[in-house]
Amino acid sequence: MSAKGTLWERSRIRLLGHLGRRERWALSDQAICSGTNFLTNVMLARFLGLREFGVFALAWMSVLFVNNLQSALIVGPMTSVGPKQEEKDRPSYFGAVLFQELVLVSLCFVLVFAALMLSGNFFRHEDLHRLAMPLAVSAFAYQMQDFFRRYFFVTRQSRRALADDALSYLTQLPILFFLHRTGHLNSATALWAMAGTSILGLVVGWIWFEPIEFHSMWIKAIWWRHWKIARWLSPSALMQWAAGNLFTIAAPVYYGPAAAGAMRASVNLLGVTHLWVQGLENVVPAEAARRLRAGGVHSMLAYTRSILVTWGGLTLLFAIILGAAPGFWLRLMYGPQMVPYAYVLRLYALFYAILFLAVPLRAGLIALEFTAPIFWSYLAMTAFSMTLAFPLARWLGLSGSMIGIIGTQIVSQSIIGTALFFRARRVARDETLEPGFPS
Repeated sequence: MSAKGTLWERSRIRLLGHLGRRERWALSDQAICSGTNFLTNVMLARFLGLREFGVFALAWMSVLFVNNLQSALIVGPMTSVGPKQEEKDRPSYFGAVLFQELVLVSLCFVLVFAALMLSGNFFRHEDLHRLAMPLAVSAFAYQMQDFFRRYFFVTRQSRRALADDALSYLTQLPILFFLHRTGHLNSATALWAMAGTSILGLVVGWIWFEPIEFHSMWIKAIWWRHWKIARWLSPSALMQWAAGNLFTIAAPVYYGPAAAGAMRASVNLLGVTHLWVQGLENVVPAEAARRLRAGGVHSMLAYTRSILVTWGGLTLLFAIILGAAPGFWLRLMYGPQMVPYAYVLRLYALFYAILFLAVPLRAGLIALEFTAPIFWSYLAMTAFSMTLAFPLARWLGLSGSMIGIIGTQIVSQSIIGTALFFRARRVARDETLEPGFPS
């Protein structure tokens, strides 16, 4: 074997060595989710046109907004607390969590529907009325299906998460293609199709959910324990959405829905990194919590450091490949209409390289159940965005919006990275973890 071949084989073995079996299942699952999302956005951008695709992208931001709330209020705390439960307590614990989930998604359905109906009356824009019901149903179904997939990862049922996501995601591609071929594809029907496939995954997830028990005392106790984590994560989620999306919203204000379509199309190409980024987010926080309990803070930090080096390096390499020839990739995937926005893709490549830092940093803070710095980082991001989003878009166009988006991540990662460093050093100074550490 040549020296080059030997080097490649060693690199491959080292890469796989950083992955446990659950991480491999998580990445396979994310390949389905990210791959389907990628193809869905390519299809919609080509079939709908840049303006209508921009309308869809702006509408879908509402679904992502309520999903951020779910991640903060339900999924984040469950990821930290769930793996520490004794076997005898699981039915009561997950019963309490499911109760919280049902309350949340019901409220989100009502809020999304009411917000679009009221906005339609205020702005006299019939598109908002047309999208109200499919968007509300999409928000409900997407959240429930996402909750079940996260539950499967937390409880080490990665194969079921993979099967559930395959059913939910892969079925939407032929449906969207059929709608296009029959001339019925638009923003509303696309949302209905995606809502329908999420309902399929929801039903299967419900069937596979473990036996649970509902006890009012457990519901109150778990709500309070989760809230001690979520009280920082929930406002952080609101501010995260605002900080990241104010720049995305500001651009269409001055340059129309096509600007949102161009930004969404660029994000979609970088979305290939979601294959491993979001896949790792399904397992890294829970695994970091387990390592903290089993081996202490040094074991947890060693694990998150390995994730940073291996997968952060892969993210950087991918960003360089896209950023080096953005016009080529946009033409290849979307056609010549997107080539004028090559600079947007190049700046998004830089953004994603910085964004990956959040995976190991947040996992470490959540494992330590020290989430206040996440709140403060988003507070800083929100202040930054509210101050500069519209001025940068007005003065510098899409380039200004992209500079602002990158700036928010520099602010955020600096704050949470500093907080993790000092908190971990403080814990490491203790001879052992406190006996009362949550189990």
